[in-house]
Amino acid sequence: MKTIPFLRTASTAKVLVSRLMGKLRRQESVQTHSFYRDATGWYIDLPSWPGPKGALAMVCGADTLLEHLSRGTGRVTLEISLLPQDETQWQVLHYLYPQSYGDGAFYRAHRNGRLHELWLCGVTEFVFGRMPKVIYYRVVG
Repeated sequence: MKTIPFLRTASTAKVLVSRLMGKLRRQESVQTHSFYRDATGWYIDLPSWPGPKGALAMVCGADTLLEHLSRGTGRVTLEISLLPQDETQWQVLHYLYPQSYGDGAFYRAHRNGRLHELWLCGVTEFVFGRMPKVIYYRVVG
């Protein structure tokens, strides 16, 4: 079964759209984003996203992190910043390496004395205009 060329083409198109639109959007120093779990998994609530809901899915470790942050409630709101923040108040995701098809990148977080790796897809470029080297986040509300 040869699905690789299709996946590569679909990923490339999503990433290109994400990069372009992310660079056109106004970037703020701290953004607030909500995430929710439904019957199919975790998603970011991103009304300005022009693509399908499936592209907003949080998978490959991001879902596990959100489940932990939500404390099992199925909803969590995060403040997210690319600017350095006080690490006693904020958690940090560190860029590890790009995804092989160029659709996002893998990150590492330190949680409760353990390392947690996760993947953030190219929609991250829509939000930030790039795949950041460091992402600060904290739960709000």
